[in-house]
Amino acid sequence: MRNKCKFFMKKLTFLFVSMVLALSFASCERNNNNQPQNEPEPCRFHKVTLDLVVDQRDWQFDNEAQQYYYHFDVEELTADIYNYAELSISREFNSGTANAYQVALPMTNYLEEQVTYTDGTTGTVYYQQHIDYRFGVKYVEIQVTNSDHIYAAENPESMTFRMQLTY
Repeated sequence: MRNKCKFFMKKLTFLFVSMVLALSFASCERNNNNQPQNEPEPCRFHKVTLDLVVDQRDWQFDNEAQQYYYHFDVEELTADIYNYAELSISREFNSGTANAYQVALPMTNYLEEQVTYTDGTTGTVYYQQHIDYRFGVKYVEIQVTNSDHIYAAENPESMTFRMQLTY
């Protein structure tokens, strides 16, 4: 009985190792409608980080959507990268300093503003600022939307964003 058990365990170990090896050799094959399964694509891994900076004066206002936006032309966003890459964008604070940090988009800031009402009294208005993005082939657009569409007389502040592509 012990010999049968040892033989069975050896057989299971051999099958497990064989499956792991088979999966590792097949991991780079493309499995979609654009590439025949019998033609493997070579393995590749690339990463690109781009800094996207919006100066305060460059924000545009979309009257229909009631939000600020900035459109970046990004040559690195090819159709292949659009279809197969991972893309993330973060807002970077304290850029170029030892205490720089990033917050992944979308992000929401909770803000307050002192206002003077028509009767001359003052008060505090609380609102949210939501920062998000959308992208397509060759472009990224950053969007800044305030809740209740409360906007100061000037554009949003200058902002630095970091776009990271992995493909």
